[in-house]
Amino acid sequence: MDLELKGRTAIVGGASKGLGRAAARALLLEGADVMLAARDRANLERAAVELAHETGRVPFVCPADLAQSEDRRRLVREAEQRYGRVDILVANAGGPPAGPFEQHPPENWRLALELSLLASVELCKLLLPGMKARRFGRVVQIVSIAGLEAIEGLILSNACRPAVLGFGKALAREAAPFDVLVNSVCPGIFLTDRVQDIVAQRAQRENIPAERALADLTGDIPLGRPGRPEELGDLVAFLCSPRNTYITGATIPIDGGRTRRLM
Repeated sequence: MDLELKGRTAIVGGASKGLGRAAARALLLEGADVMLAARDRANLERAAVELAHETGRVPFVCPADLAQSEDRRRLVREAEQRYGRVDILVANAGGPPAGPFEQHPPENWRLALELSLLASVELCKLLLPGMKARRFGRVVQIVSIAGLEAIEGLILSNACRPAVLGFGKALAREAAPFDVLVNSVCPGIFLTDRVQDIVAQRAQRENIPAERALADLTGDIPLGRPGRPEELGDLVAFLCSPRNTYITGATIPIDGGRTRRLM
């Protein structure tokens, strides 16, 4: 299926690794022009070189800390200067630190809100007017199943992620008359650096091998395995594409069937 993304322009946050990188890769493979954003310049530039080799298309990079409003505004300016417009936003800034409630000082809560919610809010605030004026736009928030159910050790995500989903749902209703579609995807366990960090913390905390900690995390996945990042990338690319004409305001788990919620 041709997703008709050739000539479309995108910003992808958290794109130096993990699920953000996977989303950027999928968009590049479909012919989109992509601006990669992440905090670490070296990792970002390495990812850009790798993605150019894998896809045959050269992404541009903008080192930016999406927890900082100044960096969010600069990212949008640079993308608009480079491409003339931004059609697609993949709002992804990584997850807040894991750990129990007592472990987190107030600054961790503030950072979690900046990364999980306010980064998406401000980027949409900056980009939505242009999308509405052109009567085309796609916003995909990469969230987490921690926005759908309580998960041990992820209290920051459990507190902040539902707000992100609520924001996406409400914005989708406001933006729909202008053919701007807003959706959220909620990944489960994928083999990313963040998941490996969570596994390592759990193994250390419980004094068990890392293999057992990973098996404990994935043992209740009906498909019997963690996800591959490219599987999420393919979903994001479709939701961002002109071929998606009727899905908006959706919260889509992509977790191998792990979540048990009915609604």
